[in-house]
Amino acid sequence: MRNKIILVVAIIFGLVAAFGAYKYLETAEETYRLSGNYANVATAIRMIPAKTVINDQMLQFKEMPTEYIHQEAVVDAKDAVGKIAKSDIYVGEQVLSTKLMAKGEPVSGLSAKIDWGKRAITVPVNNVIALHSMLHIGDHVDILATFENPKEKKSDGTNPTVVSAFIQNVPILAINNMLEDPKELKDELQTVTLMVEPTQAQQIAMALDQGTIQFVLRNLEDKEEKSLPASKLEQLLR
Repeated sequence: MRNKIILVVAIIFGLVAAFGAYKYLETAEETYRLSGNYANVATAIRMIPAKTVINDQMLQFKEMPTEYIHQEAVVDAKDAVGKIAKSDIYVGEQVLSTKLMAKGEPVSGLSAKIDWGKRAITVPVNNVIALHSMLHIGDHVDILATFENPKEKKSDGTNPTVVSAFIQNVPILAINNMLEDPKELKDELQTVTLMVEPTQAQQIAMALDQGTIQFVLRNLEDKEEKSLPASKLEQLLR
């Protein structure tokens, strides 16, 4: 019986001590908060991938000690909502103003140069395909594809070779790994990156796999696209 009484008394003292400690911490926290050393800061309530437009459902404002708040942290929703994440923002991470950009704000990187709905595709080239390195970023080109036409047969049973201007008026986004036009191309031109429609990207990949391609340079002011029939070898014979 005595042991039970001692146990009960110990439990009571333990609860009193725990309650006292809790009230002390609560009071200390309230005192600290009233002293102005707490502030609300925006944190990510879920993963926010790069280039995502931020809305208020992605943010949670948490009150925390000012010494733990990053000096570039967002403290007002209007400074984040509607902006775009430059890089991934992870769950619970403070949302920093330096990781955000306004819509339309110029940014670096190839993806920033691609129009909405378009795609970038890189094409391996040589001096012939790329007009002996006389192409420049911003130029527009047509693309000719040379391949064997599977729909036709010659008398010897082989497929005739045809040339088709299957893509017209597409801009050059990059040369080699450069996004800005170099004053002088120090290295040999090896690749050209074009901005195309998704279906055109498929067609270019097919043309590279099944035949050869050739760029044809356009006048910068000439935007007209013409429906041209494919050329056959016999058309060259007079």
